[in-house]
Amino acid sequence: MIKRELYMKRIRPFMGKDIVKVLTGIRRCGKSVMLELIKEELLEQGIEKSCILSINFETRALDYVKDVESAYRFIQSYAKKIKQKLILLLDDCKCRESIFSLQYHQVFKE
Repeated sequence: MIKRELYMKRIRPFMGKDIVKVLTGIRRCGKSVMLELIKEELLEQGIEKSCILSINFETRALDYVKDVESAYRFIQSYAKKIKQKLILLLDDCKCRESIFSLQYHQVFKE
């Protein structure tokens, strides 16, 4: 995997801050690779592997996460198990349109 230091230098100042970070770009530009690099760096910094939940919605490994409610329940269940701050790395969210549709506001509202 190519270490993209220029991009990592731009991302590092935001790592560890309690804000949502969104990586955008055209297809096949390296967004998934950047998520893996971020994950590697977090692990190198001493973040426990169990505190990083990496979900790629393009894979069929998560077929049971079909809508926003099931995704929310899955993430909440995982977060309760680790009882620590959870870092979510969500990749290819567009592949499960219903997860980030209008239903989002029904489940994630405060």
